[in-house]
Amino acid sequence: MSFRLPSGGRLIERDRPISFTFNGRALQGLAGDTLASALLANGQVLQGRSFKYHRPRGLVASGPEEPNALMGLGQGSRFEPNQRATTTELFDGLQATSQNHWPSLEFDVGAVNSALSRFFPAGFYYKTFMQPRAAWKHLFEPFIRRSAGLGRAPEQADADHYAHFYSFADVLVVGGGMAGIAAATAAAETGARVIVMEQSAHWGGRVLVDEVQVAGGNASEWLAGEVARLAAMPNVTLLNRTMCSGVYDHGYALGYQRVGDHLPGAGTADRMAHRDGAAELVRFLHLDAEFEHAADGLRGEGLVQFDHLDIGDGHFGLAQGPLDRRYRPEAHVGRIESAGG
Repeated sequence: MSFRLPSGGRLIERDRPISFTFNGRALQGLAGDTLASALLANGQVLQGRSFKYHRPRGLVASGPEEPNALMGLGQGSRFEPNQRATTTELFDGLQATSQNHWPSLEFDVGAVNSALSRFFPAGFYYKTFMQPRAAWKHLFEPFIRRSAGLGRAPEQADADHYAHFYSFADVLVVGGGMAGIAAATAAAETGARVIVMEQSAHWGGRVLVDEVQVAGGNASEWLAGEVARLAAMPNVTLLNRTMCSGVYDHGYALGYQRVGDHLPGAGTADRMAHRDGAAELVRFLHLDAEFEHAADGLRGEGLVQFDHLDIGDGHFGLAQGPLDRRYRPEAHVGRIESAGG
């Protein structure tokens, strides 16, 4: 039985079914679904258990703020725990498992904790399990550690590939909603180098769900035009699926881009980023305005050769495949080849 609405849904493609599994059960969603929306469409409202009392939990949000629908994705060397169903893009063959229950999500023995909650106040474990002392090491501590946490840790080495590289911008815009797109356009029109980071796969933020008017017209049409305009500008880099995980002193920011997690396939070749031929699934983007300013001075003195970028040994950036021109490799700092006295 499908619980999907017969109409609506701007991001889904109703003529493109996608198969996936949840706790070993074969289900079907649509292209454009998140794992959360696909589960709801299949009537799967229960998606997790609370941390301490194992109470049943469903969705309460639709983005990265979701606290309940945390899943284990994949298997073996590609297993990832604690992934939010609300930000996981559905792809054919996706394998998802719920967490923090035994023996099953629907029947969880740990739910007995809820009935005994009066005996388990906050910090109770610091005031109990004191005697007998020998039991702490061999009984109490192993049991508490096994009960703690939500997802289980991966047991095999990570098969995915990761890369770090540096880039530079005059203006960094975090968030690709209406305000972010408008700010990026205004900055780009001055000739500034602009990088826009959007954590989701889609530009527009609330435009995707709200019917609003912009400049006397439909907001979705305005958004499509502005994004196309920005994409055509040589001084603008648009990075979706990219979370800005920190902004630090001296104009330094760190971005985390998942470029292949939404692609199907269990093998690395199937899930590679097709953007530039390099074998990364995740990019770490470093932005440092002061570092570029210092390097420009060295370049002017003939002390720095801007070349292919290396990782480690005091070098900066990426040396594992050709870079996309949008990342402006000519602006990256390479190794110091020679220096005058």
